Amino acid sequence: MFRQALALPFCLLPFAVCLADSPPQVYKAARIWTGDGPAIANGLLIVRNGKLEAVGPRDRVTVPEDAEIHDLGSAIVIPGLVIAETTLAEGGRDDDLALTPEFRAIDGFDFYADYRRPLSGGVTTVQVAPGSRRLMPGQGAVVKLAGDDPGARTLRERESLRIVLGDAFKNPPRIYEPPVGAVSVDRPLEPTRHQLAASLASAVAGLRATLRAAKEYDPSAPRGSAKDLVLAAIADQLRERKPIRITAPSAADIRAALALAREFDLRIVLVDPAGLEVFRDQFASWHPWVEGVILNAEVRPGVVADLPVPDKDAPKRRTVWENAHDLLKAGIKLALRPVSDADLEETLFLGGLLTTGQLHDADVLRMLTVSPAEILGVADRVGALAVGKDADFVVLNGDPFAAHTRVQAVYVNGQPVYAAKGTHKATVIRAAKIYTGSGNVITNGAVLVEGTTIRGLGSGISAAADASVRQFDRAVIVPGFLDLATGLGLGGPLTTSVALDTKLGDRLVSGDPAVAVARQGGVTTVLLASTSSGATPVVALKLGDRPRVVADPIGIRFGLTGNLTSQAASLRSTLERGKSYADDWTRYEAARVDYDKKKKEYDAAKAKTAAKSGEKKSDAASKKEDGPAAPTEPKSPDKPRLNEALEPYRQLFAGKIPALVDAHRADAIQLAIQIFHDEFKLRMILLGADDAFRLADLMAEKQLAVAIGPQLVRTVDREPINLAQVLANRGVPFGFQSKATTGVKTLPLAVQYAVRCGLGADDALAALTAAPAKFLSIDKHLGTLAVGKDADLVVLSGAPFELSTRVLAVMIDGQWVYQEDEGDR
Repeated sequence: MFRQALALPFCLLPFAVCLADSPPQVYKAARIWTGDGPAIANGLLIVRNGKLEAVGPRDRVTVPEDAEIHDLGSAIVIPGLVIAETTLAEGGRDDDLALTPEFRAIDGFDFYADYRRPLSGGVTTVQVAPGSRRLMPGQGAVVKLAGDDPGARTLRERESLRIVLGDAFKNPPRIYEPPVGAVSVDRPLEPTRHQLAASLASAVAGLRATLRAAKEYDPSAPRGSAKDLVLAAIADQLRERKPIRITAPSAADIRAALALAREFDLRIVLVDPAGLEVFRDQFASWHPWVEGVILNAEVRPGVVADLPVPDKDAPKRRTVWENAHDLLKAGIKLALRPVSDADLEETLFLGGLLTTGQLHDADVLRMLTVSPAEILGVADRVGALAVGKDADFVVLNGDPFAAHTRVQAVYVNGQPVYAAKGTHKATVIRAAKIYTGSGNVITNGAVLVEGTTIRGLGSGISAAADASVRQFDRAVIVPGFLDLATGLGLGGPLTTSVALDTKLGDRLVSGDPAVAVARQGGVTTVLLASTSSGATPVVALKLGDRPRVVADPIGIRFGLTGNLTSQAASLRSTLERGKSYADDWTRYEAARVDYDKKKKEYDAAKAKTAAKSGEKKSDAASKKEDGPAAPTEPKSPDKPRLNEALEPYRQLFAGKIPALVDAHRADAIQLAIQIFHDEFKLRMILLGADDAFRLADLMAEKQLAVAIGPQLVRTVDREPINLAQVLANRGVPFGFQSKATTGVKTLPLAVQYAVRCGLGADDALAALTAAPAKFLSIDKHLGTLAVGKDADLVVLSGAPFELSTRVLAVMIDGQWVYQEDEGDR
């Protein structure tokens, strides 16, 4: 729903033409904060030609017939944020002169700079200050941070005259003014002279004299000198009754600012007044002179800073929110600004800190919207969502000052100027319970997925601010399931003979419809091999839209069916040949290591001998001299001939991959154990092994693994046999195989029946996840939910293997590959 709003096209025509041709735009939101009062539930905004035409509850606002409607769903809408002081004007660098009231910040503001960062925080309108290191640096302006026409973006060219008290203005540079014309005895060079001011007292004295002179200044008089320009600029401010903006950090600075206001009947805006403790009882008396107060947030998001050591004799320093509470109670207009322009994108976070005290969300939001607009004299255009005002608004994914609220979109004059990226770098998946597969169950937990990997797991995880969140109430998360024998990956079962050196992973196909069906049961990783007799490679693959190879080969499959006598002889011959080839390479590699060591020693000895014998001597000359004996060069071992058809045996006999032996009858199982385990000392996994219940103790002794299936519960001699339950009670590791294609989806249902027939739910879950991953040696990435492992998981509607439990969603490598629709139920 929300994507519809973000999909609004940016107008490529001139702005005014675009607005005139646009139909009214209607935005529906869960709540709309107008900036001046409580939120409107189920609110609606109508925007026409860049202005707000209507704001209110949906049932009280008539929607025009030609309107384009954008349903923002559960989103929250607030006015564009207004910041009452910034230093965004590039030309705001201070002049050498202490008094430059004629300087305009608007002349240094770059309308074509990139303001995406403040816009991404919801800031749409700002005051730009002319400087910060001189006593009277100039006049500020009010501008919007987006729009095509600089003229339309400028709300006030001359908003206020700035005066800077505190420590910033002190000790300006000495000024040298060269004489005009020739220098003579009568007109000597004059030395540099001091400026206002080295102290607060001298600064106030200078300001009083300057203001007094400006009041007496005749605007009709010619302006021919720097002094005239200064007085004329100040006189214009006084005559038009524009506010004087005074930065006054300490109590002494505040007292000086108030004294100037009373003496000259000024309307002042106090900026960054940190030392307000001693004035708490006087706030109500400020109304005749104080237009508003701009509080500094005093903290930088994510930055640790030292605090001043308290003076036991000084009044207790009050927090920003305490000062805000007292000023609001006295009816003083308040605005909040960040410490640095670099923090403009975190304005909502800084505002949220003020809710620590006794301030309500509506009070704080007003400090970021309506009040600064009123202080800046632009409340007729911005600051509130009201009929007739500019359509500057911000779309949030939560309440304005909630901890995880983020800006989703920003509109200026009804046009989209910022939209959060549609794709997220991370996803947080929350559920009532998480079964990790390693025996742990996390209640009210979450999984953080970044890319293809799990990066967080627990009940209180850390996550990036822009992470998307999926909430599955009352649901359960488990690891992705493994199926140890399927016909998936090639578009159908593999029944033809396949050479052992074949890379099945190179033959996998995308878009197999059977894969899409299979993973709906929660199976995320499967094995594929030919079902023909003889040795064949086995590949492990993920069931994503594009199958991904996990290991190729992950093992070698052998079959023991039919006439066991002939098969035993053939199998031993095959393994002997493979072992001989592997042994040749093992011996060569060992000899190569020894050779490399001796060759290194030889090279070092040869270099040492050459150094002692001298450089570039002939062999004959060398033999005539008594010198060190030349070392004997070692002989490189002969490299065996490479045979691609036998290469997989090197991994098999090195123990890197197992032999997967298809054997069902008890005699076949015993023969497999004898040949593979006892004679050739190979890692082995039995496939099928229907009669393994008869040999469970032997298998436990040999520490063998079994892939059970496709029939998990059988009737033998009129008795039900639940092989998984028997092996679980003997401590034999096992997994499951379906030997199916689309039927892979039903493997967990078959396991569910085995649970009904006595298999423990914990054992069943382990056999579908952690156990096979471990005996296949892919547990570094698969089988359990843990930080650093692949993001393969299944969301269930309830506890694993309960009859009512359904698969709600499946994720493979961080991508949702299945999500239940209503029609799937």
